[in-house]
Amino acid sequence: MLVLSRATGQNVWAADGRVIGKLRDLTARLGVEHPVVYRLVIGSRRGLTYLVPWTAVATFEPSEVRLRDVGPLDPFLIGRGEIPLEPDELLLVRDVLDTQIIDVVGHRLSRVADVVITRLADGGLEVAAVDVGGAAVWRRLGLRWLSERFAGRAVDWHDLHLTSARGHDVHLATTTAAVHQLDAQGLAELLTRVDLTSATEVVKTVGPVRAAGAVAWAHPAVGRRIMLGLEPHEGAKVIDELPEGAGEPACWRSSPSSDRGCSPGCPTTTPPASPPTPCWVPGTATSCSGCCCSRRLPWSCSTTSARGWGSSPGRA
Repeated sequence: MLVLSRATGQNVWAADGRVIGKLRDLTARLGVEHPVVYRLVIGSRRGLTYLVPWTAVATFEPSEVRLRDVGPLDPFLIGRGEIPLEPDELLLVRDVLDTQIIDVVGHRLSRVADVVITRLADGGLEVAAVDVGGAAVWRRLGLRWLSERFAGRAVDWHDLHLTSARGHDVHLATTTAAVHQLDAQGLAELLTRVDLTSATEVVKTVGPVRAAGAVAWAHPAVGRRIMLGLEPHEGAKVIDELPEGAGEPACWRSSPSSDRGCSPGCPTTTPPASPPTPCWVPGTATSCSGCCCSRRLPWSCSTTSARGWGSSPGRA
């Protein structure tokens, strides 16, 4: 077993015995339960230099990495700017190490102290888990004697959701990622722990049916926050799929400057000349004290439900 923090940083040797740089990062492509290392990122004092495929590796040890005789390394040069990654490819140091992850099984938000890598029978490397325990932190600080006093805590790679920008996007785009396997309660736990932008992206990715189940499970404050973060037509689709008895989320009220106007009879703004736009939530005309428009300011409903949606008429 290897850990990422000790596997990176060592010299990388070419087949002719030259040191071509230091191992700065490893990449992995998602799409399977436990991804394998796909490429090596090699750097020098001038920055990142080469992006070398795993097939070019002869030996990989914590002390050194040696490449096969693959000829000139020019095809693997990294140009200036962003590293050219595949759509489902991650950088393990940049996108995983020291970032926050959500344990979708243990329902915890944790910071990655290290990445656990195992060797395969064919010599490849598999990303097995992340270590979120205190022992890994002290070990990386060089205090091995202190790390032995703490227990490690590993989260299986298949049971986590990455919150780094690249990690979050790739997980949403990969159908085998944990977010696509969660039930309504698990999805609600995930939505509770990510920021609003990430939560709305998850809702749009999983679709209105699964999103509605998660919103119904979530705390009313979480559900209201997510619904107000969605575009009106997206929010309406989720509300249409809410389970029977879940109630309706807080209504949306526009400022007078809204270009969409409000429902006929709204006492605070000018009624529109035509029926309300898709942002109007079905059923809110009689049950809410406000109106639903593009600004989406919180406005509470006059009815409540067992799950706590809404409140008495007035501002939420």
